[in-house]
Parts: sequence; structure tokens; C-alpha cells
Amino acid sequence: MPAPSEHMKNANSERTLRHHEYYIEGADLVIRVENTLFRVHRFFLKRDSAFFRDKLPHPPSPGDVTKGSSENNPLDLEDALKVDFERLLWVFYNPKYSLYDATIEEWTSILKLSHQWDFIEVKALAIRELENLQIPAIQKVVIYQKYAVDRKHLQAAFTALAVRDEPITIEEGRELGLETALQVAHARETARAPVFCGKRSGNPQSPVTVAGVELDALVRDIFQLSPPDGASSTSQALTGRGNPMGGRDSPQLNTQTSWPDSSLSNLSQGMSNGRANGHANGTTNGSTMNTFRSMVNGRSK
Repeated sequence: MPAPSEHMKNANSERTLRHHEYYIEGADLVIRVENTLFRVHRFFLKRDSAFFRDKLPHPPSPGDVTKGSSENNPLDLEDALKVDFERLLWVFYNPKYSLYDATIEEWTSILKLSHQWDFIEVKALAIRELENLQIPAIQKVVIYQKYAVDRKHLQAAFTALAVRDEPITIEEGRELGLETALQVAHARETARAPVFCGKRSGNPQSPVTVAGVELDALVRDIFQLSPPDGASSTSQALTGRGNPMGGRDSPQLNTQTSWPDSSLSNLSQGMSNGRANGHANGTTNGSTMNTFRSMVNGRSK
């Protein structure tokens, strides 16, 4: 992927500059993002994006002055960053055709704009490529939730958070959002609990007591994930291996979250206040931290 273009080192100049790579002679659409002009082919944008099909309903007639027809009248995209837009264009103008070699950050830029502007196939490409990269579990959950990626792609990440030794931190909880943070805490508790009368209840600081298909089922249930592609309720019969209980039905997992209403209220308020205030000194409300830690560690009453 080409490196982002450098800003001109002239503090007194606010003039618009042509992009060093994506100002293409012979292209028919001029776009301005920040202080950079791009000249590209409208064909790609209209073909793949509902957003641009609405912005560019038809080619301009000869003599018409329309947005994007010239440098003096560019189509302004004010809701995008230059670095993100040039990464999106790389998908269409990649000189290596089907070889897409990019970083997590670069694919996240592409995912961001493809989601924002309804590039359905480009978004699918970004997801496929991100799936081939090693992304830390918290980072992957945050990215996928932010850009509305199907949660079925997050089963491995949720499983990693459920079985890791360390409970999620306050900051990780804020990144994940209240609902997901509570689901992770509940999954950690349930994955470490013995079964009593068909129900699981335990301490997330204990060793993990489930694995394999039972752990997969637990994660899918708590996080409300759809089964992986090709999976079905007849998978046991197809494998011929039976279930982990030696052919007997496994106990039903009780995965209903039962946090006290007061704890949910305190945690929600504390996490919201933390985001609003910014916590410039790096601290947070003590009662909120205690509530969240108690929930994560399974000590809430």
C-alpha cells in the first residue's frame, strides 16, 4: 500500500494540493478531502457505493457546472480524512490486483469508509483481510462493533477474553461498552463454574472448567452469536463423536445475566462520567471501580 502523502511544509499556505498518486489525468471526478484534491474515476464509486450513486446520479452534461467537474468546483467530502480516503482508493487502484498487503490500521481505515459510504463489497473485502490478521481481542471487538461487522466473526475474540487469566480492566470495559463488558464478565464467571442442578455459578478467578464444543456453545449463547457458517444442530451426528459427556446430554448452561440493578446503574453512570470528563489525571470514581471489579470478579451480591 502506498504511504500517505506528506503535507507541504508551509505554515502560511492553506492552498489545495493535488494528491501525489491519486490525481489521475483523464479521470472524470475531482474530489477534495481536507486540503487535498483527488481526481478519480466516478465509475468505481458509483458502481460500488449507494452513497456515491446518490451523490453522483448521472454524468454531467456538456457545459454543465456540477460538483466534481473541475478543480474550481470539486466534490467536497467533509466527513472523511485524507489518509482514510487514499487507503480506500488503493483498493480500486492497487497495481498488484488481487494482492492486498496492508496493516490492521490500514484495513480499519478501509472498513471505516466502506461502512460509512455503503461500499458493500469493499467492506466484505476489508473484513476478509482483517480476519487473516492477528488482532488483539479487545481491539478486534471494538473495531467490529464500531463498524457493524457481524458478531459471528468475534467468537474467537470473545472466547479469548472469557478464558484469559486477567479480568477485564476498567479502561477495557469502557472501550467495549457496558453491555459487552458485562457479557464478558458473565462469560468468565460461567466458564469457571461447576455445574449444580443444571446451572453454572462460580468465580471468574477460578480455573476454566469448560472447553471445546461446550465452551463454544457457552460463548455463542452469552454473546448471542449466530452459528459459524456450515454449522448445524446435526453436527454431533455428522462427527460421530457424541458429546463430551460420553453420549449423554450435557447440562443446559444457565447463561442469564443476573447483575443487581444498583450495580448496573452505578457502573453505567461511572463509565459514562469517565468518558465525559476525560479523567485527565488518570483516575476514576472509586465506587464505580469497586462495583465493576466486583462484577468482573464475581463478588456482586
